[in-house]
This record gives sequence, structure tokens and C-alpha cells, in this order.
Amino acid sequence: MAELAHYKDAHPLPFVITHYVNLISMILLILSGFIIHFPYLPAIMGICRGVHIFCGIVLVVNCIVRVILAFVLDSAPVGGTRQKVKDIKSFLPQADNKGQLIPWIKFYLFIQKDHPFSGKFNPLQKMAYDLIPLLILFMGYTGFCLWSVTADMPIFAAGTAAMGGLMSVRIIHYFMMFVFIIFMIIHVYMAVIEGGKPLMKLMFARKEHGGLTYDINVHDISGEDHTV
Repeated sequence: MAELAHYKDAHPLPFVITHYVNLISMILLILSGFIIHFPYLPAIMGICRGVHIFCGIVLVVNCIVRVILAFVLDSAPVGGTRQKVKDIKSFLPQADNKGQLIPWIKFYLFIQKDHPFSGKFNPLQKMAYDLIPLLILFMGYTGFCLWSVTADMPIFAAGTAAMGGLMSVRIIHYFMMFVFIIFMIIHVYMAVIEGGKPLMKLMFARKEHGGLTYDINVHDISGEDHTV
């Protein structure tokens, strides 16, 4: 199956930067979180707590910045085009995704060989990416409820009480870590199986890759680009 071209316009540099800030922060949070939960290395507990708190704050701030940028910056809403619209539109229902939910599920489950031509994010990706900012903010909130520096602030103390106390918050915070681990695994799987090497080269090395071109005005293939 021929694929849409991969252009930088779909993933502008500011979004790539926030993407990898998220990635690095999440990895460090998961590693430090496991060490904090299972303190078999007491000599580095202080370092792990510091890294955990720092990366948690970075993740929350980066999430807020990314959401704001979605309303401010433009990006291509589909592969194979350099035409741009406000980035937030890629996270909302698009004509280019209409009726594609079931075909994409079949594709990911290896029931269907080819996937439909879609917006930059297919329906399953949209649902996941729309949910992640809310999960990050909630994860950050539970973290601030547990952090001694902020735990007694009314906004966090009220949340701790509503969730049933510090132990309940710890359990929720720990459980949420596995939600993010599962998301990261699925995210990598979806990216690799759909975009393959061209997408990896674009995201890691900023190298474009030719392929079919797409017109966002007619919502259909408009040609083919072999110049990149």
C-alpha cells in the first residue's frame, strides 16, 4: 500500500521538542517512581525524589505549553500536504477521519491488511491524545497532594480529603504510572506500525520522505511527491 508523504509541516519543531520533553520526563518519572516505591537503593533516594519532583513539574508545565501552542501554531492536519491549519483541529473530529474508527481497529488487530488514508491522527490516536493532557494534569495534581511542600495548601489538601486520604492518593498516583506505561507502549506500537521508518526519520532526524500528496480542501489524494 502506498503511503502519504511525511513532511515537517505535520510536526513543526516546537511540537517535536515538547514531544521529547514529555518522553524524557515520563521515563525519568517512571524510573524514579519505581525506586521511590521500592526503596532498595536508599543511598540515592534523595536524588530520586528530587528528579521525580523536578520532572513532574516539567511534565505539567510542558503539557500546558503544548496545549496552548495547539491553539496558536499551525500544522498540516494530514500527511502528504504542506497546507496548514490551526494545530488544535488535528485533535478534533475531521472529515478526513469520518467512518474510520472500525477500519483502524481492524488494522491494529491485524484483521485488515491496509489502513484508510486518515488525518494526521487517526480516530484512536485522537481519543488517546485528547485524554493524555487530562491524565497528566491529574497525575500532577496527585503528586502535589503527596509532596510535603504543597500537601497542606487548601487546593491540594481538599483533593486529598476527597480521595480518602494520603494512602488513597498514593495508590491512585502509583496506579496512574502503569496507565502511562501502557500508553507509551501502545503509542510506540501505533507509530511504528502506521508510519514505520519514514515517520521515525522525521521525528528523530527531521528528514522528510516522499509519497502520495493530499489536498485538504477536497479530502483526497492529489498526486505523488518523489522530490524528498
